[in-house]
Amino acid sequence: MKPTMTHVDDFIDDPDSDPYAVWMFSYFRLPAGLLRRLAKFMEPHKLFCTYRGKKYRCVGASRLGDVWLWRNGEPYQGIGYHLRVDVADCSGWSDKP
Repeated sequence: MKPTMTHVDDFIDDPDSDPYAVWMFSYFRLPAGLLRRLAKFMEPHKLFCTYRGKKYRCVGASRLGDVWLWRNGEPYQGIGYHLRVDVADCSGWSDKP
């Protein structure tokens, strides 16, 4: 039996989670209209992590609980992702690559 996924909302609610990652995930989980409204303000704020030994930029989180990763070093166009993964499989949260 496959273990259940850790929902990003559980990560947000966990007092031991990285505060910067919690802040960014809280932003990612806002309704689409509010995301658009805050996009310019949030533009300089980025979230990076390590997944399976490689650095990625985290660019979103879904209501299904997974997080969206973009290959670090590739220009991000503001839409899309390369991987959708379990937040529990990521570590080393940072605002810098």
